[in-house]
Amino acid sequence: MKFTPSTSRLTVVAGEADSDGRVLIRLIGELDYDETERLREAVAGAVGRWVPAHVTMDATELTFLDSAGIRALLECRDLADKIGAGLSVEGVSPIVFQVLRVTELLEHLAVTRVPPVTVHGTTGSTRHG
Repeated sequence: MKFTPSTSRLTVVAGEADSDGRVLIRLIGELDYDETERLREAVAGAVGRWVPAHVTMDATELTFLDSAGIRALLECRDLADKIGAGLSVEGVSPIVFQVLRVTELLEHLAVTRVPPVTVHGTTGSTRHG
């Protein structure tokens, strides 16, 4: 896995293609207008280098997503489509889940893992007491 240290608010970690031709890209931090080019470059680089059968994004550590970030995710999906690869989002943080749910993009981006439901300040079965 290639890790590029970042002074920006977004870190993108792109792995190598696995034996099934899948590439995993982890998104860590904030994806807003100022950070969209970093994402597009990482996906274009992975697609150009590996020509994967599928691109999977892990957004469980993505803490912010605005409209420019949404557009960048959709552009990355379009880029993967152009080479005949699929693109899905493997997991999302609770805040990103809310943004994608409100914009009705959960299915469009093929989000496969969503955060547990939050009830009274707890997440899932975790109790705070």
